[in-house]
Amino acid sequence: MKRISLLILVGSMLLPFLSYAQQATKRWSHQTAYLEQKGKWESGILQPFRYGINSRLEVSTYAFLLPLMPNAGVKLSYGVKSGYALASEHSLSVPSAFLNMVSRKGTGGILSPQFDFPFMLGLNNSLYASKTVLDSCLLTWKLGFGFTMRSDEVDPLATIDLPVFYPRMATYYKGLSIRAGADVRKSLSKRFDIQEGFQFFLITRTDNNFFFENTGNILWSAGKSLRIKAGYNLSYGTYPFGNHWQLWPSIDIIFGSRIR
Repeated sequence: MKRISLLILVGSMLLPFLSYAQQATKRWSHQTAYLEQKGKWESGILQPFRYGINSRLEVSTYAFLLPLMPNAGVKLSYGVKSGYALASEHSLSVPSAFLNMVSRKGTGGILSPQFDFPFMLGLNNSLYASKTVLDSCLLTWKLGFGFTMRSDEVDPLATIDLPVFYPRMATYYKGLSIRAGADVRKSLSKRFDIQEGFQFFLITRTDNNFFFENTGNILWSAGKSLRIKAGYNLSYGTYPFGNHWQLWPSIDIIFGSRIR
């Protein structure tokens, strides 16, 4: 019943954004079926570094995490099918060094020093389908799955029980992560856009296996090569300590090649 209520709540949040009259924007292409333009790049504090190789291929990495968490990704465009732009994204990461670094006492310690993490290779795959609807909004459907290969078992108590982090790290311990969601983006003016979206996570295990996120943002193109994204993240999840709702503010500063 709670999950059905969540679906109804999400639907009511998205409907107002489908009624706006202006053209949908493609200026913010991260997590849509559109790629970074050829020869252009952008990066954020939270958003990954992205570089357009050509009209069919984009490469990415979370550059700030590279020294402690090697990671890389590619995004592939499949053109337009039945009115939808289609793309897939594939990434891998090795989180072991980072998790072992934060397993300590004192400054920077998040986990108990008693935990030791084996070699782990995390793989994530996503499919995006984007379409302009009602000549006004860019609608993107998202579907994905992730899993982790590890050299040994991980202690199930060695978790970071925080919204946003926990569902994305769940496969390090046990299970396959299945994700589904959508978002709507709308251009309000030359410099301002809005975004509203939701996402569900289902982990293939018997407990601590369901998570939901709703995000809303104002997207400001502050300059030719500087943009600011600010809003909220509302989450619900079944954590080791119980079911929990959390509302967090969010902000990211994005910079890179000049916007056309």
